[in-house]
Amino acid sequence: MGSGAGGMIDVMFVLSGVYMICTARRAKTKGDVAGNIMLGKDMNENDIRDKAGFIVYMYKRIVLAGIIIILAGIMQMVNDWYLGLPVLTWIGIAMILAAMAVYTAAYLQGKKRFLQVQKKDKHKK
Repeated sequence: MGSGAGGMIDVMFVLSGVYMICTARRAKTKGDVAGNIMLGKDMNENDIRDKAGFIVYMYKRIVLAGIIIILAGIMQMVNDWYLGLPVLTWIGIAMILAAMAVYTAAYLQGKKRFLQVQKKDKHKK
């Protein structure tokens, strides 16, 4: 069994899961909301109505998604390097999709509950 590009992608999944957990932990302990994980690209911390509530709401969900991604990445690495079972590949893909669903649902619900969406006027500068 080879590691190749698949092995590198698996390592990237594990690292991204660790990054998600570290980002959530930092938000919980220091109050820093990372725009690249907790907010959309068109949002910033000033758009949060209840920052503490938003962090509490998102924390568990981001950590859960991060853990699922880490487990999927580790399982895929073991599968790529030692086992080579196609069924584990599909289970890993399903786990990544589940983590994405958890994260997306949390973000959309958190956005609805805690963020004020400002409509931008294209004519004003």
